[in-house]
Amino acid sequence: MITPAPTTLALGLAALSFVLTVIWGEPLLQILRHFKVGKIIRVDGPQRHFSKLGTPTMGGVMIVLPVTFMTLLLNAGWIVGMSMMGRSVLLPLGVLLGFALLGAVDDWAGLRGRKGEGLRPRTKFGLQVALALLAAYGLQHYLQVPELLIPGIPQPLSLGWWYIPLAAFIIVATSNAVNLTDGLDGLAGLIA
Repeated sequence: MITPAPTTLALGLAALSFVLTVIWGEPLLQILRHFKVGKIIRVDGPQRHFSKLGTPTMGGVMIVLPVTFMTLLLNAGWIVGMSMMGRSVLLPLGVLLGFALLGAVDDWAGLRGRKGEGLRPRTKFGLQVALALLAAYGLQHYLQVPELLIPGIPQPLSLGWWYIPLAAFIIVATSNAVNLTDGLDGLAGLIA
């Protein structure tokens, strides 16, 4: 049996997750609209944001569930055996689920609050940094990935003690980039 290259397998899984997201995306949006799970606009925000009032929130579920399902389904054998492949899949999946849970709590707090505000920014940022530091530590020590591989450069770059803060920064920055892209109108689901 021919085993596909890791990149081919990853692209295939991404395509399959995308198809699942497209299939169940519209029914999920209808459910969110039915239960009026929509944006509450902050009173002190720009006037142009009021046109986004009621835009469905908690749409991250649309991406997170298919990705989690496909990852667990297709890696079940490795995960049960806890080979290096299984462990290396669990860490990013754990980061995805941790940040998704944080986003869901933030969205829920925004829905319940009268001013349309979610978690306090410092609280959310602190939790993001804590999750990212934990993930970076796990990446370096548990999965034993102590070096940075840069495409086109044959030698790995050893970062020493800078590894954990740099990895944590990249994780938090990526999370916030997705959050800013998603913004008020749910664009992250369209570009994922």
